[in-house]
Amino acid sequence: MGSVFHIYASQGRDNYVELDLPASDYEMLDMMERLRLEPGQLPYVEVLKFREDLNYLEQCLHEQPDIYQLNALAKKLSEFASVQEMAAFEGLVGKEIGKSAAAIELPRLIDFAHSADCCVVTEDAVTDFQLGKFLVENDFIEDVSVLPDSMLTLLDYGKIGREHRAEGNGVYTSHGYVEQQSEVHCVSKNMDFQPKKPAYTILVNVAAMPLTGGGRRSEVIQLRLPASEGQIQETLKKLGKQDWDDVAASIQDCAIPSLNHEIYFDGEMPQILELAQCLSGLEGRGALPRYKAILAANDCQDLSKMLSLAAEVDEYFFEPQVSSPEDVAKSELNVILCERDTEALLPHIDLLSYGRALLERDQAVVTSYGLVERDTTRQVLEEDQAPNQGGMEMV
Repeated sequence: MGSVFHIYASQGRDNYVELDLPASDYEMLDMMERLRLEPGQLPYVEVLKFREDLNYLEQCLHEQPDIYQLNALAKKLSEFASVQEMAAFEGLVGKEIGKSAAAIELPRLIDFAHSADCCVVTEDAVTDFQLGKFLVENDFIEDVSVLPDSMLTLLDYGKIGREHRAEGNGVYTSHGYVEQQSEVHCVSKNMDFQPKKPAYTILVNVAAMPLTGGGRRSEVIQLRLPASEGQIQETLKKLGKQDWDDVAASIQDCAIPSLNHEIYFDGEMPQILELAQCLSGLEGRGALPRYKAILAANDCQDLSKMLSLAAEVDEYFFEPQVSSPEDVAKSELNVILCERDTEALLPHIDLLSYGRALLERDQAVVTSYGLVERDTTRQVLEEDQAPNQGGMEMV
């Protein structure tokens, strides 16, 4: 799924992300976590880049668009597979722009994207002359169809095309002439734009190595993880394999979006299966944001290390409300001083330097998900409770 829009989204000074749309539900949910958004809450959004063939949307999109609606539009646009669909959408947008200089509401654009079948497209016509010639040569002009070929060169094709365009209220696009034949489908009013947690933790594509026939789609099998043993064995059978040796795996979507589109080769699929089980357990007890923060703090993308860290999640403190060293400094001051003294002191303190010093002291890290810090008191307690080895015992 290629990028349709590249956007910047933020919530406050310290919480911001850049994201390609369309984004999966996991990617959108991850964005909400990183921006500390509640369900339905909208961040500030700016479209930084449009796909080249959609640059015309820049003049009609509202400032600060609804990111959830914008993602729904991007998903539909990314599914376009024909010139007919691209031309119809551009034509409907062009007609709307012609009616008014005002921006077009996103739900209306979504309706346009679902209404390709409402339009007739003439791909070879991008001028009145070309349209008129097409209409004459294909017998769409009744009065002209009876004329001998020798007379056709005398016709004013430009006038014929111009009159037909005016009568049909058609428009020219980069893909040809577009004429609307029926009402636009009003689908947006029944759409739920909020992202939902998928019924998997990892969506993976697997294929036997080596690929043959240029990597045809039929060679790739999609598997939702965690999967039952029966589903795993069925997948191996379809691949013609007894185990995961000589199998390539590509993560299409994951509860940890940083792994999306990563490719793994021989012998790594068992680790992906194990990771999917770990993520399912972490999701079930609400510890997934903490785990993602731990991975970010350790800059971890290695499967073996990820599995190791998944077993250590409970050994870390996690404060998702902390977004910056300044937040760390303010939190510390609130602990050691009363609220009144803290407020009086704040204008006179370099909160950034103080917060960084506290982070270094505590060996803590502020990630885009929040602050993580290893629980050293837990380690000390475990060492104190460990049995004495090699010492003398009084009896």
